[in-house]
Amino acid sequence: MKKFEEFIKERDVKRISPDMELAKSLLEELKIRAEIAFEMKIDEKMARIVFELLYDCLRELTDVLLALDGYKSYSHEAGIAYLKKFPEISEYEISELDSFRKIRIGSKYYGKPAQVSDAFRIKNKFPMIKAKLLDIIKEKHHI
Repeated sequence: MKKFEEFIKERDVKRISPDMELAKSLLEELKIRAEIAFEMKIDEKMARIVFELLYDCLRELTDVLLALDGYKSYSHEAGIAYLKKFPEISEYEISELDSFRKIRIGSKYYGKPAQVSDAFRIKNKFPMIKAKLLDIIKEKHHI
């Protein structure tokens, strides 16, 4: 995975003024999405939807951090690369997020829907990764 600074050079990320309102809005949205995803039954029919909802929540958490730190990303990979700046997020968790990103790309753009096992995997990892990201947001930005 490229370093975050490379995404800036390639203009996949741009500098903005820190955006507290965007951050708050994203946090509200992802709370609702996560609740809905956790209420859904995971089966062959719903696996893709559950997976994409939870992935989007995790991606939005990275977008919250970026917005609060004065960045706008046009790349899911850049958001994941940004998380390397935070020692609270392990390399394993970053690897998992990148794996989820690849599954989402396959599901969304290449007709390779997320499998039941993918949905269970992200659902199991979601609470811990979400908690770590929210802790960083609260500690660093007092939201």
